[in-house]
Amino acid sequence: MERIKSLNFAFNLFLTYCFFSPILSVWGWKAFAGFSIGMVGAELSWFMLNEDALKIKNGKFRFAAFGAIKRYTVFSIALLIAFSSFSIEGFFSTFIGLEMLTLTLFTSSYLFNDLESKGGIR
Repeated sequence: MERIKSLNFAFNLFLTYCFFSPILSVWGWKAFAGFSIGMVGAELSWFMLNEDALKIKNGKFRFAAFGAIKRYTVFSIALLIAFSSFSIEGFFSTFIGLEMLTLTLFTSSYLFNDLESKGGIR
């Protein structure tokens, strides 16, 4: 069951990429490349977030804090690559790509269905 959730969210991120990449390619190759780098960073962050959730579930809280540092490092490296290689539109689209992880997580139907079954959202 855990593997299915992981694939679901990764597939949601991929579908988001497929939807937004043609839109951002209208602004040029720098925006498209920056968005692609951001989405790769979002995918890596998602897999690291899954590892941290398993560590917290097993009671290894110190290792989970190190995982947060790893995620912010990926975020920073992606933004640094975009800022140094592309112009401001590449930097901006990289940030949008990295934030797609947050958008995908909080708009997932699986999360809403899970909260409805537990009486969280009415």
